[in-house]
Amino acid sequence: MIKLIDDIPLINTKRTFVAMPNFAGKHVFDLSDYDMLIYYYKLFENRTNEDKSYIDKYSSLKELEEDIYGKCTHIEGGDWTTRDFRYIYDSLDKEEFLNKINALIEGYGNLINTYTIVVCIEADEPIKLLSFIKSEVPDVEIWKELK
Repeated sequence: MIKLIDDIPLINTKRTFVAMPNFAGKHVFDLSDYDMLIYYYKLFENRTNEDKSYIDKYSSLKELEEDIYGKCTHIEGGDWTTRDFRYIYDSLDKEEFLNKINALIEGYGNLINTYTIVVCIEADEPIKLLSFIKSEVPDVEIWKELK
């Protein structure tokens, strides 16, 4: 059975509308709850784009590291800090990162993250993330198509 989760974690809740954002923010990415949500979104954006299978958790660092690529952006006020995901990950404690990501997956399920839809799901059957959402919303647009 596939179940939609009502509670979707929100990221970048510290942003403020400004006419001229500072794109050279100085945020230092870490393992805070706020930054972990940014990584959770990015991991599942990557998994969705590649139409990977639903996972109950990452079983190893090797499996996790397959999904670590692209850019992560932290927005606070009008300051935007964007860094390469691999660079961020390499600066963090890997085991703690794995444990915290798995806790988010346990709490929220898998995030299907597309340009047009963001939804958390739980499944007890094998599904592929993008294929599932396209079966429900055929005209969904994914991030990698827009780059």
